[in-house]
Amino acid sequence: MKYTVTIRDASFEIELHGGQARIDGKETEATLHAVPGSPQRQLVLGGRTESFAMVRRDGVWEVQKGGETYLVSVVDERTRQLQAMTQAGAAGSSHAVVRAPMPGLVVRVEVGEGAIVRAGQGLVVLEAMKMENELTAPVAGRVSAVHVRAGHAVEKGTPLVEVSGEG
Repeated sequence: MKYTVTIRDASFEIELHGGQARIDGKETEATLHAVPGSPQRQLVLGGRTESFAMVRRDGVWEVQKGGETYLVSVVDERTRQLQAMTQAGAAGSSHAVVRAPMPGLVVRVEVGEGAIVRAGQGLVVLEAMKMENELTAPVAGRVSAVHVRAGHAVEKGTPLVEVSGEG
């Protein structure tokens, strides 16, 4: 599985296969072990062991190591493709329409009209091909329209939620 990991302003492409990782094209041994019942983790990367704590909050991982907290975004390849499809045309726009990237069934609508949302916040969960896909806000702003509700079947391209961006 491929991931894009962003820490502060730096992004890394990571591909995992068993105990191997390819980080920005460089192969290395990698394993991540959770300490049961705690947020503690141990990462063995290229023979070096690092310990840290990590908790998921608001769609972002908070990683604490050495007295510092790092906000880490982890996006898998499939989610990145879905985001690119739903965000097409939103860059530089103060209004965005989040559309269904594929036919599916609306499982949940996570916002209501008038809600204030941040970029990347979940708006709608769409089930397609027996998988749930969270569609997110491409811009920060206010939800100006919600076109669907749970249980609605939608076709590819159906408008789901509109967000009027800040600025």
